[in-house]
Amino acid sequence: MVRVIGIVIPVALLLIYLIITGAISEFINYAILGIKTFSNKIPYKFLLNNNILEIKILSNLIPISILISAIILIIIKIQKKETDNTKKWLTMLMYSLAIIIVIYPISDVIHFLIGTIIAIIQVLYILALLGKYVYKKIKYNKKYKVYKIITLIISELILSLILVISISNLYIYINIEKNTEIEHYKNIRIDEDLKSRIDTIDQYILEKEKEGIKVYVLDAEAAMQMVPINKYNKDYDMFLNGNIGKDGQQGQIEKIKVRNENTLYLIRQKDISQNWQTPTQVIEYIRNNLKQIDTIDIYEVYK
Repeated sequence: MVRVIGIVIPVALLLIYLIITGAISEFINYAILGIKTFSNKIPYKFLLNNNILEIKILSNLIPISILISAIILIIIKIQKKETDNTKKWLTMLMYSLAIIIVIYPISDVIHFLIGTIIAIIQVLYILALLGKYVYKKIKYNKKYKVYKIITLIISELILSLILVISISNLYIYINIEKNTEIEHYKNIRIDEDLKSRIDTIDQYILEKEKEGIKVYVLDAEAAMQMVPINKYNKDYDMFLNGNIGKDGQQGQIEKIKVRNENTLYLIRQKDISQNWQTPTQVIEYIRNNLKQIDTIDIYEVYK
């Protein structure tokens, strides 16, 4: 009951906020109905064959651990031998399944790590129980002493590794050249090429807005250029498949059709590769139906 209340309160507060601000329809449009417009997918097998050894191991262990947990719970239910551990198994399994959906439809490393936090804990729990079982089976008078020594060695190695990595990262951060000019990105390292591009595009946008012209950047990098000048352009600041509402690419094309002449669109030049999630139909529509009037940095400018 406590868990249910803990879930209901934040959900209810979010719904109240969405209703009061009039954003409920947009929330449904983008966060629920818009999911079907994800035409970009990375299959789970990408993780199973990943170059990062840790990810490869975890991506194999996690489905096995979930299957083991489900089987154990079924056996416990059939035999009616519920114990204190039963609730732990059930809790971990339910929470694992609840957030593992994050991995779909893009099963890359970032989505995997976010979606399997509880599942990783579940793997560690199973390994701990397995270790405990093996420990009980060992016939050796001084096994507790050996256990303490091995545990101490492993703990020291892990702590040493964490310390070395932390000091190394801190040293790198202290010694790298950090941005001090671009608003909202202060003390963050920015490559010179990106810094130059942000400066160029932002200056261009501000100059055009003084002339009464609205500029949209249709690119995966759009947010990086809009944040320093405190601009927000909804669909275009994260211009990726699945993030543009229930009407998808066709809906964006229809919006472009009805906009007036005081609107400019920046899209990447043909010889520069797009982000793999870019809505290419919208890009092609602009190229084929609007007029290119300029080129700035990596972008072509269309009107």
